Amino acid sequence: MIWQDYARQLKEVLGLEGSPVGVTFSDTPASNGKDNKIMPCTAFYQAARKGTTFNISADKCTCPGGSTSLGLSAPSPERAAAVRKFLVEGEKFASSCASFFRSRALSPSQPPLGVAKYVVIGPLDKFELKPDLVLFLCNPAQASRLVVLSTYEMGIPLQAQLSGSTCSGAVTYPLSTGRVNVTFLDPSSRHLVKGYKDSDLIFSAPFFYVRSIVESIPLCGAGTAKPGMSISEVMKK
Repeated sequence: MIWQDYARQLKEVLGLEGSPVGVTFSDTPASNGKDNKIMPCTAFYQAARKGTTFNISADKCTCPGGSTSLGLSAPSPERAAAVRKFLVEGEKFASSCASFFRSRALSPSQPPLGVAKYVVIGPLDKFELKPDLVLFLCNPAQASRLVVLSTYEMGIPLQAQLSGSTCSGAVTYPLSTGRVNVTFLDPSSRHLVKGYKDSDLIFSAPFFYVRSIVESIPLCGAGTAKPGMSISEVMKK
């Protein structure tokens, strides 16, 4: 499958530790997917670094916020209030109820509620289904190359959303806007998921961007293309 070939190319060129991660919204689970109860941010790590595929449904997602971000269930008023209270008084990621509301109201992300029964998350080099999104668990140097590769053909600047939860930045924003995004992994994900490195971040792209990224590799200096001239030559002019 073409996306599996893409995964192998991208892993080699970028020097990734593990595989790019495929994310697909589907009413049919992947045959090689596990049905474990899991948080989305754990699934991202396990897919990238351990090669595991997960079929996440509403009853298998253990994070209330993640369940909403992945569109698996709409929050009840009681659950929404509990999440708000936890973020303000528990994690202390928002200074007040008003700032919590503002962060939601001003976000361009729209949770994909009702899109599909399952969110399949797994290593792209073994992914059975056509991915809707591709996630790269990578370091800043690798992400900088992906940014250039993703803009090489079209020249459209990135409009990233850096705030919010890991799953919102990695899945909700790029899915609902059709844009590339970068998330630095929120502090809760880094605390709860053992294995994330301080240097890790997630670069997310809709699958239709990935074709352009791969085709740009031999043409672009952020890929494998050799420079056409040196900096010293430019400075002489």
